[in-house]
Amino acid sequence: MSDNTEDNNATTTPDADEHTENTDDANVTTKAIPPLHHEYSENDSQNTVYAIVGDTIVVNLEENPTTGYSWNMTYSSGLELREDMFLQESMNVNLVGAGGSHKWIFKVTDTEEQSISAVYIRPWEERTGTENNYDLIIRVLAENKLITDKGKVTYNDIEGGFYGIIGTSDVKYDPVNLPEELSTDGTEVRFTAYPRDDMMSFHMWGQIIELRTINQVL
Repeated sequence: MSDNTEDNNATTTPDADEHTENTDDANVTTKAIPPLHHEYSENDSQNTVYAIVGDTIVVNLEENPTTGYSWNMTYSSGLELREDMFLQESMNVNLVGAGGSHKWIFKVTDTEEQSISAVYIRPWEERTGTENNYDLIIRVLAENKLITDKGKVTYNDIEGGFYGIIGTSDVKYDPVNLPEELSTDGTEVRFTAYPRDDMMSFHMWGQIIELRTINQVL
């Protein structure tokens, strides 16, 4: 899906643990949407990611307190900090220069746009504007804004070729993060996705979506 105009780092996970509730008029099973666990690192700074209330957001950033530097973390009110810990790489606590990573675990508690920001500084020094910064935007959608459907993966030989999904009632979906192992023409799948109305695609084919969960229908 490289033709889309925005890179996406979200990881989809199988929805096998979802529980069946009912079947809608399109004969698509409607399921309870379980929370997911999302992990992000320095490579995700400046990105916008998607979640729903109840999801867990984990941020891991490299840190070396022996140098005096540490991450000063702030976050918006729709995120609840559950854990804040430093994980040292070496078991020898007296090893000079030993670093590790700082880990924060948040629970998403509110919808709309949430944010996480951090700056890598020595607490006793004034900021100069040249410090390393980390910023992550989380767009939290209400569950009723998600797309839940089933369909068939199809290869489209246009604009260099790409895989889409044709859902129930022949609705066309253009996923930005279809897993490679499911990118086979004719594969039947069931999925939950975020509508990405904020994105544009060169494909001009179907609704752009970001998959939240997807699994093959066997």
